[in-house]
Amino acid sequence: MGRVGELGRVLTSVERVPTAGLVGVVVSGAAGMGKSRLLAEAGRRLAGQGWRLLRVDADRLERRVLYAALAAALRAVAIDNAYTEGLRRDAVGALEAGVPDPGAFGRACAAVARLVTALAAPGPLAIVVDDLHELDDDSLALLAVVLRRLAAAPIGLLIAIRPHVAAPNPAAEELLDRLAAEVEVVRVELGTLPPGELAGVIAPVLGAPPDDDLVAEVHRRADGNPFFATEFARSLAESDLVALDGGQARLAVAARAVRLTRRGAVLRRVLPLTEQTRAVARTLAVLRTVDLGRIGLIAEVTGLPSATVAAAFDDLVRAQVIAGDGGGYRFTHDIVADALYDEIGPAECRRLHREIAVRLLAGSVDVLEVAWHVAESASPGDPVAVRVLTEAAQRALAAAPETAAGYCARALALLPADAVDERAGLLALRCRALARGSRPADAVAPGREALALLPPGEDRFRVATAVISSLFLLGRIDEAIEVADGQIATGPAPATLHAQRAVMLLFAGRPAPDEAAVTAAAVPASPAEKVVVFGQLAMLTSMRGRHGETVEFADRALAAAGTSTTLQMHALAVGASTAALAGLVPDATTRLRRAEQLTEDTGGAFAGELGLTRVVLDWLGGRWDAALEALRTVAVELETRQQATLAGALTAVALDIRTWRGELVPAGRLAARPAPAARNMAELHAFAVAGYLAATGDPDGARARLTAMLADPGTAPYGSLLLVRLIELDLDRGRDVTGLLDTLVAVAPNVSPWSQTMLARTLGVVRRDPAQLTRAVDTAQQGGLVFERARAQLALGELSAAGAAGLLDAYRTFARLGVDALRRRAGRRLHELGEKVPRHRSRAAGLLTESEERVARLVQQGMRNRDIAAALHYSPRSIEVYLSRIYAKLRVSSRLELARALDAMDPPAERSRSASMEGTK
Repeated sequence: MGRVGELGRVLTSVERVPTAGLVGVVVSGAAGMGKSRLLAEAGRRLAGQGWRLLRVDADRLERRVLYAALAAALRAVAIDNAYTEGLRRDAVGALEAGVPDPGAFGRACAAVARLVTALAAPGPLAIVVDDLHELDDDSLALLAVVLRRLAAAPIGLLIAIRPHVAAPNPAAEELLDRLAAEVEVVRVELGTLPPGELAGVIAPVLGAPPDDDLVAEVHRRADGNPFFATEFARSLAESDLVALDGGQARLAVAARAVRLTRRGAVLRRVLPLTEQTRAVARTLAVLRTVDLGRIGLIAEVTGLPSATVAAAFDDLVRAQVIAGDGGGYRFTHDIVADALYDEIGPAECRRLHREIAVRLLAGSVDVLEVAWHVAESASPGDPVAVRVLTEAAQRALAAAPETAAGYCARALALLPADAVDERAGLLALRCRALARGSRPADAVAPGREALALLPPGEDRFRVATAVISSLFLLGRIDEAIEVADGQIATGPAPATLHAQRAVMLLFAGRPAPDEAAVTAAAVPASPAEKVVVFGQLAMLTSMRGRHGETVEFADRALAAAGTSTTLQMHALAVGASTAALAGLVPDATTRLRRAEQLTEDTGGAFAGELGLTRVVLDWLGGRWDAALEALRTVAVELETRQQATLAGALTAVALDIRTWRGELVPAGRLAARPAPAARNMAELHAFAVAGYLAATGDPDGARARLTAMLADPGTAPYGSLLLVRLIELDLDRGRDVTGLLDTLVAVAPNVSPWSQTMLARTLGVVRRDPAQLTRAVDTAQQGGLVFERARAQLALGELSAAGAAGLLDAYRTFARLGVDALRRRAGRRLHELGEKVPRHRSRAAGLLTESEERVARLVQQGMRNRDIAAALHYSPRSIEVYLSRIYAKLRVSSRLELARALDAMDPPAERSRSASMEGTK
């Protein structure tokens, strides 16, 4: 009642899910405004249309129990086949496992993603999350990863959130902000109801339509809030303060005689009950959700006989204070539970939490179940509470790092000032939890404080590694070096720290020890340490251009992993991404394939590194559409994990592809992004930006970018690429490139096919040497460098008529990649040689569906969205969805660019005919 318009907005928003993919609808409003009721009705109607439903009911106190609401939702979702039932078991098991290893969170994300994918496979899925702000942080982090991975799936995400709550949850708004950056998120605000609509809400409770005076009084006291209005109406009716007269309900007393507040109206459900029943209700408000097996626990806490508690429990069910919920019982509305909880009073509330905690601890209960009761009841200096919270943090570390970090923070608040050793340990644990939870920015402060308190030893070095890794991911390279130097100065340091420091120094462009010095400083003491050290040494040698040693160290890391799946994945992910960024395509491809075979067992571990590897390999391997398609997902993964350093490589790849394709508007947005802090990523970024500047008529700006990065070409990780681009710029302007060419010959490594190809092609072009160009073609072919091979074929064909066959191959490659400028060059040269130039069909031909083609052509004719919608019998919003897909497929960003792209695709005869028709209008 009273929310027909809002319900229509919700249903209209999600009706395009089957074609548009994930759409989010956020229903916000104060408590009692009808958010839960609105989502329930929307879910009921969608279910009636054949949608599957996954309902997640978050709760204020369950927010302290990791994955509680999410696991309950997965257990309750309807399953219709054995395969999906198996996925459900895997997902619930992953959420409840608590297995202490680094891949637990990733496995949970992967298991839930597989289940949600299966649920959405037969048809659209509605995920209804009531009170998102009451979900625990780990559930929010998991949903952020899963939903953004499934942005293209037919999922309607219906969320209720309360904007102003006593304990705000920034992670909830962060989740919504991240989703809004990737998919459409519609906001629906529920305000107060006017008196006329409120009358329809309270009429069923009163037994008849209320008269105007009664409506006005209820509206005033409830402030237009439908829940409180209903409770007021119920209280008035049960107190015989309402009379039915002539088919209408009216107040039987003067309005001033009514002594009823909002909370009083809510608690009136409980007040008529016996004192024993109210005591049970207060205990339930602390427990929040219980099953019948906890009757004994409630009896112990209240001091009542079990039979009395059971009778009180039934009274609360009959009074509609609590209701069954999937095998357990919970309050019928959070407002009722909150009102009871708030009525208890802080001292009594703490006592109840303590009584519950003591009895749970006396049994064989899981420490995670009792931890939040301890957190709510403990006093500063309570050693038992600190011990329980610390143990809970250690248990939650792998599967729920956000929860672990929260337990650490509460335990730290309880510690006495002189408990230095315990403080150091808890700070270290909090740092590791935040780092593992992909929150490097938050991990740094407790980590650095822990380093100042911890004595020399393994624990301090583990924290130092976490702090250095976090600073690296944030791009704060100099700070990472400072931490490493400080730890090494205190005495013998593990090999991992020496290896990390060497790589950080290279990232900062500072003198760094070589791999021999690193290995001489310390010997790895365990398989895990060997994997890390050899992986770092692979990066070190790669940045120095010694790619043969890069492959050797990557192999040693994999050998050191032994049979450990987690260590194997670590070694393969680091080796694959390092090899890909070095241009070692065959080696990186092999490692990536092996890593993908292990993904099932390790969940989302190293998803960012592996995704980056795929994008770079698709870029170098001439699969540019695949690279651009994957870029978005990988960027989300890196952003979610706050891996800013790796994200710089994605920008460079996208910018290079867009520039070569002449898509200068989106390329300009990419070029405007800040340069990464790490030296190798900064050089790759400068390489791509220089290409963009040259393409937009700013060769001086391009040259300045390149020369700034080439202060010391011999140590530049991407020195060969930068020099080649600089030589090309100077050649185009008729400058002498002899000195630059000599430098290129001196610094170009002889191992990487990428460097060899570019060196041979540049030598061939400058010296007009067919042998060098032939060598460039062969090297690129062997190295899997498709675009570089085509460029070498073009250069050879332009130099010698003998290269006509390769020229034709280059033409086709450029046409497939969408590099029209080079395609036209190859076509002109083929024409000069008397060869037949293949008929070029636009890359866009066949990309658009028939419906998309119709919409696009009407845009080309200048029609507005609403006119197109009327002509095609679509809704205006459907036209917007079509246009977003068309823009993405044709890589344009406006109606004008779309029209120009379609003009370019049309045959000349058709263009002239269209122009003629336009002229007759």
